[in-house]
Amino acid sequence: MTHRVSLRMATLAITAIVLTACGGGGGGDSTATTAGRVQINAERQQILRGGGGGVVVPAPVQVSPLPTVAPAPDVLVYESFGMGADVVRPAGGKGDLRSTFLHTTIGGFWAEYLGSKTNSWITPDGDQTWKFAGIGGYLDPYMLSSPLENDTIGYGAASSEWFDAVTEYPTALLPFSSDKPYAVSIEGWPSVVGGAYLAVGLTSSSVTLSNFSTVGQVWLSLREQQPMVQGPLLYELRLNGNAGPLLASGTIDNVTYNHLVVRYDPVARTVGASVNDVELGTFPVAMSNPRYAGFEGVGIVDTFVIRRLP
Repeated sequence: MTHRVSLRMATLAITAIVLTACGGGGGGDSTATTAGRVQINAERQQILRGGGGGVVVPAPVQVSPLPTVAPAPDVLVYESFGMGADVVRPAGGKGDLRSTFLHTTIGGFWAEYLGSKTNSWITPDGDQTWKFAGIGGYLDPYMLSSPLENDTIGYGAASSEWFDAVTEYPTALLPFSSDKPYAVSIEGWPSVVGGAYLAVGLTSSSVTLSNFSTVGQVWLSLREQQPMVQGPLLYELRLNGNAGPLLASGTIDNVTYNHLVVRYDPVARTVGASVNDVELGTFPVAMSNPRYAGFEGVGIVDTFVIRRLP
């Protein structure tokens, strides 16, 4: 029997909270199956709410809610995963406004900034993919101002829902390439189930399953050291999937919204990274300019950002 594992629990009495988002039809579920084995941290209590949707919203509601100004001067791309005040966002080649009810796959939706048909999220189809999620409680300290965020149905996030046995590792990609230095970052945490990890990275492949772990040019991952046990996380910075060089590794405290940053300088031909503001170093690299930036794995992601570097 397959079970979905709850994100965080404030007490052992709270095993799951499932709400319908905006009458969106369809049902999501999230149940706690390992309360006796998962360590409890009240500060990390989150509420993941469920629904369904993704349908085109008919006229006259056709005004894009996406911002036209970056949330900070150095931001090149920003994504809060907010669902918008009317629970709609542009998607597809024509930018039709589609519903973003929770558990709707983010694939095909335009990035928040700069959003366009050529700057849309690319994800796998099926159940094991990245979907809109709503989170309440302790909020991401790295989040920037966003017109798409509101707490009516929970602040936006992306969830790769997890099961007892992880068999696929979905990748969410945005087309991006630059001949100037930049950094890509996310916040989030990996699932506690066996084999799960969360990663941010750069790649030239558009494959949407296990991209970074097989052909990712540079990627930074986090995972639990022991399945079903929350504790310090293991990080790894690698080149060329799992077969390439391991540039840095170690353990770091799990602060829920773990801040993962990968840097690339095509001029100096270096890569670098940090985890929770702990610098991992800068390393020489010989590689072609990546064509995509994104994240991968099984867990929760919030606040995807690409910034220009000095």
